[in-house]
Amino acid sequence: MKMVSKKALASLIAGTFIMAGAVSPFIVQAADIEAPSAIQDKCGSGFQRPGHNPQEMAQHLADAFGIDQATVLQYSEKGMNFRDIGQAALLANASGQSFDQVISHKTYLNHWKDVADELGVTKEQMKTAHQNIIANDLNKKIGLNKQTAINLLQQGYHPRDIGMASELSKNTGKTLGDILSMKKINNTWLDVATILGVNQDTLKNDTKELGFQHHGHGPDADGAPSEFRF
Repeated sequence: MKMVSKKALASLIAGTFIMAGAVSPFIVQAADIEAPSAIQDKCGSGFQRPGHNPQEMAQHLADAFGIDQATVLQYSEKGMNFRDIGQAALLANASGQSFDQVISHKTYLNHWKDVADELGVTKEQMKTAHQNIIANDLNKKIGLNKQTAINLLQQGYHPRDIGMASELSKNTGKTLGDILSMKKINNTWLDVATILGVNQDTLKNDTKELGFQHHGHGPDADGAPSEFRF
């Protein structure tokens, strides 16, 4: 099996946080400091931001990776930043080893790629862990069957699209597959909702349930509110 390269590891770790951030907005801030600058820009330069206290951040990491909040806080109090804790949790998921075992491999002198090598983690294992984490989050957020989510992720669907299609399926009674087929590269979820007869307020409530954040300041040039342009 192919061992994960340093660049691939960075991309997979950052990708996990970016994709899970679509349904858990706090996770996106935990990107690997070894990731390329373009990925760092997407993820943000720091994990803790104004208004996000350590307990809140620790709980989000605990929820995302299935570890205990007290354990996250314990390592944080010892001086480990949340980014490193998140990476250890991801490698624990990928390797099948405990969180504590993974962290025991990390020193000031090595990188997470070195830890992955020591654990024998492959690119395939990282991808599987990445998909499991996102599928778990979709299950917790909107009740989507985990295996259904994994199957769709393996087919290449983005978690945001899976989440929105799932919510519209609940609202309309149409199948998830039928709704996913309606989302094209040149339309928005607002367009899809309009065709299905789902009003904007209902769609906005669905985006909030999924954890999407509206960072825009009004409609885009085509008149669609920017929170629906994904």
